[in-house]
Amino acid sequence: MQTARVIGHATATLKHSSLNGWKLVVLQPLDVNNEPDEFPQIAIDPLGARQGDHVFFTSDTKYIQELTGRKDSPLRFSVQGILDEQPEPAKQRRK
Repeated sequence: MQTARVIGHATATLKHSSLNGWKLVVLQPLDVNNEPDEFPQIAIDPLGARQGDHVFFTSDTKYIQELTGRKDSPLRFSVQGILDEQPEPAKQRRK
């Protein structure tokens, strides 16, 4: 599980049938200092996160299979929670 910032949403006119009806968001994964970590990822969002929200997400394919009801879903990531407060960066906690 990792935290991320929602930086947008994805719209597709043609997509895998297991993704029909699901909101897809673009996530920017964050490191322990809340700095961008790696490349943005597409995730299924069953919770309704908005742009700018701080979320945690998972790559647990079993969870995605349960959400979509399909074992052949090509999506790797899903939002599992929306954080109420912005965590303090690790480098600030050390001071």
